Amino acid sequence: MSQSDSQGTPQCVSCGIQVSGMNAARFSCPDCGATIYRCSKCRKQSNLYECHDCGFRGP
Repeated sequence: MSQSDSQGTPQCVSCGIQVSGMNAARFSCPDCGATIYRCSKCRKQSNLYECHDCGFRGP
C-alpha cells in the first residue's frame, strides 16, 4: 500500500503537501499500479516523483 493511501489523506508524492481540495493529479504507477498523487505546482514544474511502493521514478 502506498504511503498516501495508508495515511488516509492524499499527499503529493513530490513535495508531501496534502492535495485534498486542490487541482491535483491522481494516477497509477506505470510499474506496480499503486496510486500516485501530485499537486498542480509539482506537475507544472515537472518535479520528479518516486513511487513509494516500487521505487519507480518519473518526471
